[in-house]
Amino acid sequence: MKTANPVRFLAAAVAVAATLTACGGETSGTHTAGTASDQAAQRIAALSPDVAETVAALGAGDRLVLIPDTQTHPSLTNHPEVMRAVGSTIAAHGPADPERILAADPDIAIVTPRHEGETDTSALLADSAVRMVTLPNIWQGVEEMLTDITTIGEAIGSSQQATELASSIRDGMTAIRPVPTPSRSVLILSNQAGRPMVNAGKGFTQDLVARAGGRNAADDAGLSRTGFADPEQVVRARPGAILLVDMLGLGRESFAPILANPAVRQLPAVRDDRILVLDAKHSQALGLQSTVDGLRQIRAWLADTGDRR
Repeated sequence: MKTANPVRFLAAAVAVAATLTACGGETSGTHTAGTASDQAAQRIAALSPDVAETVAALGAGDRLVLIPDTQTHPSLTNHPEVMRAVGSTIAAHGPADPERILAADPDIAIVTPRHEGETDTSALLADSAVRMVTLPNIWQGVEEMLTDITTIGEAIGSSQQATELASSIRDGMTAIRPVPTPSRSVLILSNQAGRPMVNAGKGFTQDLVARAGGRNAADDAGLSRTGFADPEQVVRARPGAILLVDMLGLGRESFAPILANPAVRQLPAVRDDRILVLDAKHSQALGLQSTVDGLRQIRAWLADTGDRR
């Protein structure tokens, strides 16, 4: 399989990061088109990164016949060998090509309805013989992730494995207690578009921060939607700590355009280096089991920040 070039990957990763944003459609129920088989699906088209990761985590990776082209990137998958072995890929952003999906000859296609293009794909395949499953939500928190794991397990005939995986994640999350009040103010920045973005509104990383005992500093700045980081916004948020979500495996340096700003450098969180870098596998729903360790890391980090906002 060919590896996606960096330019295309930057664009594709925006779709992967949709769980960070406050945009996206309302949750929808599972829709099945075509004739469902009583047998477990043997050829699975995962049209969203989180779906591909879940199928692999349920032990059905050898049944994947189509995945998003982002899922061979090491910062976005816990199953690199499984993903590299899949014969076909599809763009992880924009409307999917129905002909490319059908060419993979899947029994079932599963999609997360984050964007208009993904909804269009469901409609275009509705009259085909492919069983189409649209997930009921868009992975914006731990509970939504657990629901989607269960839905995917039922759809591919791996309900027991899904129950075990969801229980393992829930138990792991529950065992990690938040830092004592007052809550810590955390600004979440991500780099999925190739430049720093402030993460506002509802999202998976925001849920992890809240579970660890923090609050989103974007709320303090009056921000409700994720967007490109502006130094004025960052200063106005006055975060006690800054969490960097590295979607592209580029490290802390990819956030230099905002962190190097003179006004931002004067913030205590930057001056005192109260900054944590986490990759997507530990801070996004597609990480599944790895997000438990991500929560653990965030909690330990917040405990170290003391009571400084």
